[in-house]
Amino acid sequence: MVALINLDHPPFDLLSPLERERLQNQADIEFFPAGSKVMARNSTVDSLFVVIKGLIHEYAADELRDTLAANAVFDARAVATGIASARFEAQEDSIVGRLPRAAILALTQSAPLFGAFFYHDIARRMATLAQRPLQQQAQSLMLARVHQACVSAPVWQDANATVLDAAKAMQTHHATSVLVRAGERIGIFTQSDLRNFVIGGLQASAEALSHHAQYRLHTVDEDDFLFQAMLTMTRHEVQRVIVTRHGEVTGVLEQVELLSYLSNHSHIVSARIERAQSVEELQQAASSMDKLVELLHGNGSKVRLIAELVSALHLKLLARLYRLLAPPEVLAHTCLVVLGSEGRGEQILKTDQDNALLIEDGYDHPALPELANQFNEQLNRLGYPLCPGEIMVRNPRWRLSTTAFQQQIGQWIDAADGAAVMNLAILADAQAVCGNTGLLEQTQAYLQRNLNTQPAFLARFALAVEQFDPPGGMLGRLLNAGTATAALDLKKAGIFPIVHGLRSLALEAGLSEQNSYARLQALQQTNKLEPQLAADLQETLTFLQGLHLQHGLQQVSLGQSPDYLIRPDLLGTLQRELLKDALSVVKRFRQLLRHHFHLDSL
Repeated sequence: MVALINLDHPPFDLLSPLERERLQNQADIEFFPAGSKVMARNSTVDSLFVVIKGLIHEYAADELRDTLAANAVFDARAVATGIASARFEAQEDSIVGRLPRAAILALTQSAPLFGAFFYHDIARRMATLAQRPLQQQAQSLMLARVHQACVSAPVWQDANATVLDAAKAMQTHHATSVLVRAGERIGIFTQSDLRNFVIGGLQASAEALSHHAQYRLHTVDEDDFLFQAMLTMTRHEVQRVIVTRHGEVTGVLEQVELLSYLSNHSHIVSARIERAQSVEELQQAASSMDKLVELLHGNGSKVRLIAELVSALHLKLLARLYRLLAPPEVLAHTCLVVLGSEGRGEQILKTDQDNALLIEDGYDHPALPELANQFNEQLNRLGYPLCPGEIMVRNPRWRLSTTAFQQQIGQWIDAADGAAVMNLAILADAQAVCGNTGLLEQTQAYLQRNLNTQPAFLARFALAVEQFDPPGGMLGRLLNAGTATAALDLKKAGIFPIVHGLRSLALEAGLSEQNSYARLQALQQTNKLEPQLAADLQETLTFLQGLHLQHGLQQVSLGQSPDYLIRPDLLGTLQRELLKDALSVVKRFRQLLRHHFHLDSL
């Protein structure tokens, strides 16, 4: 039997061969001449349509939302509701396949991933389909739990034990650490502590173990993701974490056991950074970070978690570079900070640098200008391009004393023009890298105090979400632009409006969170955002950032610099559908911001 419809494309590739065959047997086809109506909005729907030949226009009201070509599917939402969500018209003579709605609904029950394509709930739809690569992994990094790795049983020593007792216990149990109870406290004594003890020349049989244990423990719950354990080790530069169940210690997870399970070599990157004694050695670590990103993305890891790990490694690398270049006395009187997406922990690919240097009032050092210039130049060597807007420590405007920075903040708030708003926006996302972190805390506190006394400024601040064309109908216009090279700027169309909108609401609420996802959670918890919109925004931002990462990695593989310009006509059916959902969420969020900050009156 000749196949009427090509079912090798999404979402039908989520079905088994037998399921596709059965569906094909129920297919029918229909011809629509140019200009004819295929489906009216709010009409009753009894079929899922698939374009076989020709072009179909999708309209939301009178706004062109999409142009559908061969293998495109419509109307997916109508399968669930039975009512057409848009108007569809043939732009040219078209042949369209019809698949019975009842047959599709039956398959949504037996094939859950296929069923997700028809969810009406945008957040659920994105959360399931945007992470489709996860379904193809036998055991993804993101799915593995701590208890699934080789967790060692704890080796306990009581408060009266000596260091010699601990050494014997490690030998007997082939352990690299022991845990000690000292009253209400629990401490850990490791092989590294034992080595330092021996070098110190103390008598092991006479020294109480409790006096040499460390009591600042890093813990993870046994049901946490293994990725969280790896992130904890990376952030705190430790070789093991304590595993707990309901707050009680159940074991110890060693780094070597974790990495033997995950096998992604992130510990090598971290170790290279820590051991680096030159910029050349840091270059090797920076290159390894790029490979790690490719590996994690290829494994289907969620973009948020990739960003967390890469951000932790990125901050380590910047701190190591600054310490290699800066004289010791400079470290005590300055604070190196990252800004913008780097500060939010959301930069995965090396786009450009955004950094600043806060200097303690009254402190000066003749080497500071050259140090700042060297820092930016060496970062450029490590693969982080120079910032076109010169938002870098080598620019004197971003290398100031705390008082001078505060004066500049006041000037920006008074000016409230486009440049001033963007400067304040990236400063609001600042995160300390190394040095005297109290200097950044003072600056951020000053910024928040001034914003609290300038409520009218926040509206002008939020107005930046309107600086780019709104996304309504954008995808449809691009796909009908008459050129196959029409590109959509993901940053302008979606990522920036979400990130800046959340930043504006967070600053208004006096929230200290800087990461966009943390701001989302805090805004929802404080009832500044209703739960459904918060969920939609979270999945939309995840999808858009993931699309940018996928696009950027492809560009890097071709020797190109990553950008945000994607070709919608090259996206598959699933990604096109999700992109339409994403742009509709951005539009809703813009409307909320417009109403909340009274942007129409500015």
